[in-house]
Amino acid sequence: MFDSTFEVSKVFALSKFNETYLPSVNRNTFERLDSTSLYNKQFKESFSQVDVLQIVIGLDSGLLANYVINNTIPEGSKFLFVELNSILNLLNIDIPSHQKDKIAVCDLASLPDLLKGELYNLFIVKQQFLIHQSLAVSGHYIDDYTILNQEVEKIIEHEFFEQSIGFNQKIFIKKQLENVAENLVPASRLRNSFKGKTCIILGGGPSLDTNLKWIKKNQDKFIIFSVSRLAGKLTEEGIHSDILVSVDPQDHAFEVYREMMPLAGKHLLICSHHVSPQIIGQWNGSVMYTSKRFPWTPDDKCDNFLNAGPTVTNSAIQIADEMGFNRILLCGVDFCHSQTGVTHAQGTYDAELPPNIGKMFEWVETYSGEMAETPIQLLHAARSLQDKVAESPQIDFINLSENAAKVAGVNYCDANSISLTPIDYEFSNILSPDSYLITTSEKELDLKHCIKELTHANERLVKLESLLKDAEKLTNDISNSPSDSHKIGPLSEQLEKIEKRINNSFSAESTLIKFYGYYEFSKFLSTKNSSDWTQSQINQMSKTYYNAYLTICVELQALIDAAMSRTHSRLEELHPRGDIVALVKQWTKDNQSGRALIWQTIHQEKVPLLSSEESSLLNRTITSYQQRLNDKKPNNNVEDINNIQQAHGKLEILFRNKHLLGISKMVQYLHPHRDSNKPEIKALYCLALSYKLTLEGDDEEALNTLLSIAPKQRKENELKHFIKLSLKLNKLDFTLDCFKQIIQYSDEYLPQYAHALRLNDKPQEALNIYLDYLDKYPEDIPVLLKLGIFLAEFGQIDEAKSCFQNALDLDPNNQAAMSYLQQIGC
Repeated sequence: MFDSTFEVSKVFALSKFNETYLPSVNRNTFERLDSTSLYNKQFKESFSQVDVLQIVIGLDSGLLANYVINNTIPEGSKFLFVELNSILNLLNIDIPSHQKDKIAVCDLASLPDLLKGELYNLFIVKQQFLIHQSLAVSGHYIDDYTILNQEVEKIIEHEFFEQSIGFNQKIFIKKQLENVAENLVPASRLRNSFKGKTCIILGGGPSLDTNLKWIKKNQDKFIIFSVSRLAGKLTEEGIHSDILVSVDPQDHAFEVYREMMPLAGKHLLICSHHVSPQIIGQWNGSVMYTSKRFPWTPDDKCDNFLNAGPTVTNSAIQIADEMGFNRILLCGVDFCHSQTGVTHAQGTYDAELPPNIGKMFEWVETYSGEMAETPIQLLHAARSLQDKVAESPQIDFINLSENAAKVAGVNYCDANSISLTPIDYEFSNILSPDSYLITTSEKELDLKHCIKELTHANERLVKLESLLKDAEKLTNDISNSPSDSHKIGPLSEQLEKIEKRINNSFSAESTLIKFYGYYEFSKFLSTKNSSDWTQSQINQMSKTYYNAYLTICVELQALIDAAMSRTHSRLEELHPRGDIVALVKQWTKDNQSGRALIWQTIHQEKVPLLSSEESSLLNRTITSYQQRLNDKKPNNNVEDINNIQQAHGKLEILFRNKHLLGISKMVQYLHPHRDSNKPEIKALYCLALSYKLTLEGDDEEALNTLLSIAPKQRKENELKHFIKLSLKLNKLDFTLDCFKQIIQYSDEYLPQYAHALRLNDKPQEALNIYLDYLDKYPEDIPVLLKLGIFLAEFGQIDEAKSCFQNALDLDPNNQAAMSYLQQIGC
């Protein structure tokens, strides 16, 4: 956890608007305009939202907290301020007793526990929170604030990632129901079929490229699992994947994995039950599914392989475990970026995407001992693998890349040192795709059973819908009755009877509805304190609950109806005299033009017998699919680098922590864009390179690098580094030029400027700067002492005595002032 090292000056200033603030924190911000006017412009609209947790980073010397305290807190909202300890120690934020449950101030160390607590966690779960930066934080002139902002955002990102899983359930159920006509063969048919054997799981990480030759040479000695995005690349390399694994439910997955689609006849595909219908619905080959075919099937009735997450690699590992392998090799399973900032293996989708230079990723240690960046998703994937390893002591897990993130229980081993024996033909033949193609008659029976299952589920939901309508009417009647009405008791009893009947007779459907409608039902939960609820609000909560219940029940019926229509269409596909026009209509509706090729494969003998109209329609559909397969990848323009401001913040954190590797990565990321037509990108590159050279001890070259930044692009951070380097290299004239520019940003540089003038034999100018500063900040004891020393050196003893005495008047126990007075004979 980050500990602040920022030593804020204890000097307070009083603005012309009669507001007290810390100049070292807020510079001249409140001299130009009063805080209320500034905050009304910056925050009024956001702060007025109801039922929102407003997380504010920084207090702006306490003025921002006062602004919130002095305004009405919107209903259901709370404010949580996070501040540096060094600043909290100087402030006294007096929160009125009636607002203590709505406004809180904390330091960074306290934030994680607070966000997990009952006061704030529901806001995070429901994504009802906003993050704001105080004016001092958004100014990016205090390094510790930059770090604090990054740390707060990281804590919230982790908490939301862990808590938001429930809100993503809807897409999985939707895709599961869309896939019921394709999920015909369960992966459990492969259970324990490879006991005692070795497999290798190929992920899309950058280390895959280093072992491709070894994999190709030894591919007859292990079973190869590969994530679906690698199919095209591996085929080009002459490597055959025994099993392709795909889990992504998003429809854009087709664009990512489309290179595998023409390879269907040669590969066995194992999908999650919720994989994108664009993939499984157009796969012209053998496919198996994991987990449950129907979402209402109880978990204890599912005998299929389990799904595992959060990534496709985790799923592949789970499948390999279920199949009985006792040694699992990992390659391209890095869980982090490479040492050069690469995120994906060459030749794969996303391989050429520019790095997100403004993102502060997590850092993990690799098997080589280096540190590498990784996004939160891969960090959780690595932790999931660690849990899997811990519960599977019978499996030897080996990672072939020394640049992969270390995972407890997974050992690194150089590929060439691994002992392998060829896989017997009888085992490799188990995975022949032809073995899992089902006959037309088997498919017909299965689809009819599927329709029967869907029909039964829909009938039960219709009955449940009727009960829910009755319950909704009762909640309306209760809401419309006066609070003292004798009707409320009987109405409430009727409502309780309906709820009991739902729980007893429709438990499976109820569970599915609440799982699928997690978001809608979350609205039934309130971020308000229960003691604040009125009877009308309680009634409204009840109405919200049953409205969500009914809405989701109807929505699920619509999904099941669509699934039945699609399943009937699949039955129609099997018939030699199926209606081509009707089939194409369904395929078009589902955006699955690739099914035309599947139909053509099944009915090769019928193709010549089609009418010209049918033939033309079929060919147009196939052409549409081929065009989609051959569309060029999105043009990832390397010039499209954004988040420049965030990248500056990240760079400052890395430099402050002397993180040479992190800065080197940024230099590598930016190097291809150093001649960009965007001067701010070139300036960022030069600053990063200068920081790198500084950490490497080459100050002269670091300064020369900064000089190539255009004068208009030399902002505060660049000028600060200019000054540091020019002072070290004794180039005082250049130092003074930089000070003339940097004092425009803050008065805090004035004493340093005065000192530089003194070093450059310009004592009168230095004295004028000191006096101007102290005229504005007369209680700045360190500067008073510096001026006293300066005057004493020039023989101005009485004036020096006055400075030291003023310091003592402000702080009677100041030992430095006493010592200096003694030294000058007073």
